[in-house]
Amino acid sequence: MKNRLIRGVIATSLIALPLSSSLLHAEEVAAGTVLNATTIDQLLDKTLDGHRIADLLPTSQERLIREFGFEMPLQPAGELINGNPEVARLTELHRGESSLDDQNRLVGHTSGIPFPDLSLDDPDAGIKLTYNMLRTGWIGDTMDLNPMYFLVIDGKKGLQREQGWRFKRFLMTGRVYAPHTIDENLVKYESLINLYPQDTRGIGILTVNYTDARLADVYAYIKSIRRVRRLSSGSWADPVSATDLLTDETFAINLDPTWYDSWELLEKRWILGASESQIQPLNLDARKPAERFPAMMLDRAPYWNYKDNFSPQEVWVLKGTPPTSHLVHHRIMYVGAQTNAPLFWGGEYFDRKNELWRVLSIGFNQGKWNESQSGPKVTIVSVMDIQRLHATVLYQGQDWNYNPKSNPADFTPEALPRQLN
Repeated sequence: MKNRLIRGVIATSLIALPLSSSLLHAEEVAAGTVLNATTIDQLLDKTLDGHRIADLLPTSQERLIREFGFEMPLQPAGELINGNPEVARLTELHRGESSLDDQNRLVGHTSGIPFPDLSLDDPDAGIKLTYNMLRTGWIGDTMDLNPMYFLVIDGKKGLQREQGWRFKRFLMTGRVYAPHTIDENLVKYESLINLYPQDTRGIGILTVNYTDARLADVYAYIKSIRRVRRLSSGSWADPVSATDLLTDETFAINLDPTWYDSWELLEKRWILGASESQIQPLNLDARKPAERFPAMMLDRAPYWNYKDNFSPQEVWVLKGTPPTSHLVHHRIMYVGAQTNAPLFWGGEYFDRKNELWRVLSIGFNQGKWNESQSGPKVTIVSVMDIQRLHATVLYQGQDWNYNPKSNPADFTPEALPRQLN
């Protein structure tokens, strides 16, 4: 018996040895190597920071490269985006206090990341990660993105239109900076006001999210009658007008986790993401779109691709399954594994036939928030509908403010028109 066990161990080792040996001696690609449709087959078995390039590519990214001309200049991993230092301090201070009630609602949370100790063995790990993304100010307690430009792109014809918006957010609970709680019944306010083009300027939406998981209150400012009207709360998963986004996907995720039927933490792996994004803010003084949005490849089909650098990122793979009334069968999100910065690097959305419908890609870098605070900043959000050959790209503005001073009184329905200024 002992000899058989020894022979088995030796046989297993001999099988594993060529695999590990081939990775050990695989050629490391040089910084700046471009992964594209022409080079992909030659690069798949090479490594970047010791990771086999084939293992860094989810199927959706490989399809973007092979079928839609997406290019990924490769760089070794630089410094991690570790998030805001105050988030890290508060996460440690309140570690272990947060929990889920019998309806999977978040309870006992004060501030910091609610569930820093995720495990694949925990059946609730998926919904816990979702709360980590949604319920504290790891990307700012307040935001004022003015302007926030959407590029709406036809994959056959090119840039269809530009839309300029002002996006504002104000967390009411789970805040990083004091007071941590302003109203224990509210999660956040979000407002979206159209600034451009002139024929739609002034249309506004205000969303109010609650901690008890009820559907959000949604208000619309109708410019033509200069009145605010309340909308149906059931619109939380409707398409956002003239874009490739659904309402629960704005900024990658905008919902209460309990609205979905399930959240599953599938695995931890490595992918390629832009953590030291080189994308510069838009230039509104330029007349030509190619100069206004310099990172975009607007001169060649499918017109939605952009230029940035990509390096290995460790992520959790999160699967969310909404109710059957939803347009999406399920979503896959690639969420950064750094405890205090759950960055959403990308995602995949599958239609009701369970076929890949849209692909999400997001770029980040470590930057300065207002008042010289350090924290993650978004540079680009791209949603590519590979079935309709259509895309919506959110391009960073010059004056995006993370954690600016703000007042919750600015988020009443009556205050919507004032945000045009």
